[in-house]
Amino acid sequence: MRYKAKNVSTFVALYATNLFLMKNRIVLFITGCCALLLSSCLGSDDMQYEPSRDCQILSFSLSNDSIPELKNVVFTIDQVTGKIFNIDSMPYGTKLDEKVICTVKLASTVYTCQVMQEATGDTIYWNLEDSLDFSKPVKFVNTLWDGETTKAYLAQVNIHQVVPDSMVWGIYKEGIADGAVKEEKVVVFGEDNDESYYMYTQPVNASEGYRLYRSAVADGKNWTKLTVAGLPAGEVRLSQLTAYEDAFYAVTTKGALYRSADGQDWALVENAPVIKALLGTIDVKDDFTGAGKQPSALSAVLDKNGTLVYGCMNSTMEWSEGSLLNEGFPLTGFGSLSYNSMFRARLLVVAGRDKDNKLTNTAWSTEDGRIWAKLTDDEVAPFDKQEGVAVVEYDDKMFMLSGINEAGKASSAIYLSRDGGVNWSISDTLVVMPQGFKPRGFSSIHVDKNNYMYLFGGKETNRSNVLNQIWRGRINRLGF
Repeated sequence: MRYKAKNVSTFVALYATNLFLMKNRIVLFITGCCALLLSSCLGSDDMQYEPSRDCQILSFSLSNDSIPELKNVVFTIDQVTGKIFNIDSMPYGTKLDEKVICTVKLASTVYTCQVMQEATGDTIYWNLEDSLDFSKPVKFVNTLWDGETTKAYLAQVNIHQVVPDSMVWGIYKEGIADGAVKEEKVVVFGEDNDESYYMYTQPVNASEGYRLYRSAVADGKNWTKLTVAGLPAGEVRLSQLTAYEDAFYAVTTKGALYRSADGQDWALVENAPVIKALLGTIDVKDDFTGAGKQPSALSAVLDKNGTLVYGCMNSTMEWSEGSLLNEGFPLTGFGSLSYNSMFRARLLVVAGRDKDNKLTNTAWSTEDGRIWAKLTDDEVAPFDKQEGVAVVEYDDKMFMLSGINEAGKASSAIYLSRDGGVNWSISDTLVVMPQGFKPRGFSSIHVDKNNYMYLFGGKETNRSNVLNQIWRGRINRLGF
């Protein structure tokens, strides 16, 4: 029995010792956790907290019940330059003559926002609620919690300052050609960004031969004089000179056809038919594809032993004849336009003189150069009988700048057609030539990729010399 008692007392002693050690471990664990928490709260030299120094305007919008469209205006915030503005300007005539509600979102660390209103001259510490005057630019200055760090923004509402539908013209370049010029024609030649203007001129003294000036379409102010060889002096119908496929073509008063690959060196085209008039080209766009793709063509009026017929030359320089010439169809002094409609390439000729030398006021169109259809109505005169008109596609319409009428007087009127040349109406007061513009005919015309319309040269009468200048115009909204 003593042995058992001794064992029991030993067991109790061991149990008590283990219990004491366990309690000490728990106390040490809790003490360690507290020390860690305390260390975290007090911080250390190795871990320091730096508050944000962001004082940006994160979003910006305006609204006013009297100007409902204002709430739809999208503003851009340029954080680098500190500019706040709307890329798409509000319509011409919009008035911001009332204070508007300005809603902004600031970075959370911005302490104050000071506002300076140019329109009123007021400088306030803005509470983000008071309405502001944006009839002139407004300056915002955000200050951080440190009272020193600031960031400034200048906000303004862009409004179109010109009438969107008005056309603004001005002289673009003067004094290109050397000496007095009797005839002039400008042809655009090249591909995409490598297009150039080729300006051919005939001096008053025709025996001097033809002169050529070239400028990149992207420029139009700097011109280089080039040599011209191979054209018979004084015989070329300069107004009908044109570019087709990869070459220039010109016809003489005797019906001979000349060709040039570079616009400078010309040669007679052998075995070509006798040509009464070069009408223009049927230019097929590259995206017109398929098995039935329309072929391009150079259109002309041919003289078949005294009988006038339509004809055309294809890209391999093969000629084919068409129908007999329509009565009243123009042979000289017409304006021509290559255009595309309903996935078909077409050629339009307008006004000019017919085979009897009578002035016309008609418009004609073809898809193949061999068959032509009159577009205008004989019973309703679409415009005065005239010659030397300039025709171009612009603003989803056809524009015709008037030429010289039966009285020998030039006009500055602009006619528009919205249906491909069938009906024509004179333009209103917004799309007109300016007061300083001299009425003229026989100008060359071109529209560039920036929607500028260029008018080259032109004559005030049939007997006058060419005006040595280029005019440029654009409808305002096409430049927005």
